Amino acid sequence: MVKVSNEELSKISQFIACCNDMINGKFILADIKISKILKMIADSEELYGYITECMRDFDFSKELHRAELKNSLNNGSFSAPTDQQKLVALVFSLLVEFDAKRMDFYTFINENFLSKDRAEVYVKFAKTLLVPFRDIIAGHFGLADASNEEVKRMTQNYAQDLQQDSPFAEQNVQYDSDRIQSIAEAQDSNVFYQYGKQDFTTMQTKSAKTKMGATTMQTESAMQKLDTWQKIAEICDNVEDSIKAKKHINSYLRDELLYINQSIKYSTKYKDKQITSALVTAFDEMSKKFRQIQFVFGELKTELQRLYL
Repeated sequence: MVKVSNEELSKISQFIACCNDMINGKFILADIKISKILKMIADSEELYGYITECMRDFDFSKELHRAELKNSLNNGSFSAPTDQQKLVALVFSLLVEFDAKRMDFYTFINENFLSKDRAEVYVKFAKTLLVPFRDIIAGHFGLADASNEEVKRMTQNYAQDLQQDSPFAEQNVQYDSDRIQSIAEAQDSNVFYQYGKQDFTTMQTKSAKTKMGATTMQTESAMQKLDTWQKIAEICDNVEDSIKAKKHINSYLRDELLYINQSIKYSTKYKDKQITSALVTAFDEMSKKFRQIQFVFGELKTELQRLYL
């Protein structure tokens, strides 16, 4: 067990909460939850350091090939590494690949965790990879035996800290992806990044130019965007009313739309364009057949577009 500061314990407990959210979640919002987990890793010095240690000398392609046991006898299965550091490195690598869209999350799940019940496919994935990933990291930092009340208390403490300095703030909307990618780059390996050296340098240059481009006009624009976030949250209430007012709609679909709409409203607290845009896209796709809902939702999409101006 590694001893860390109370501040870091709070951040790690929030990471565990994000893992739990994905473990107990559904297919439809998995992409958003992956981004949240990576955000927490980027924000915590201790988590970042531990992941970096696990990634040392790790060969992603080799370990992934070993884990995927697809053949005609078992019709596809997945065997996670027994070595704890390798498992942490493998799951982290997969999350980054999914988030970067270099691997398709849903294809990976369906190919490696086959089941007649679609919901069971996700459950098998979570039990095989996410649960041990969470437990190993929790144990490393002495949180394996922490009660739910303790983790909740530390999470609440960290939530209060976010009000002062949030890793979900607009300037960190990409969860400091350069920092996450540097874990592999520091080892001078092709662990999971398919970028060439020149591409990586170009990406860093663009990132540096973006950071150097802060001006007074951008500050004023940021203030306007704060009002836009508030409007989006208010529109979500109207969208919720339109969903509930729609009589001829499948109960399962109604619950899904309400859940996503609620998530959109919640995401405005963190002012995260990436997460909100993904949720909006999912909602838009699922509600296309319902003109009344689309009419109200169209106002929300218009407000979201303002954030990109």
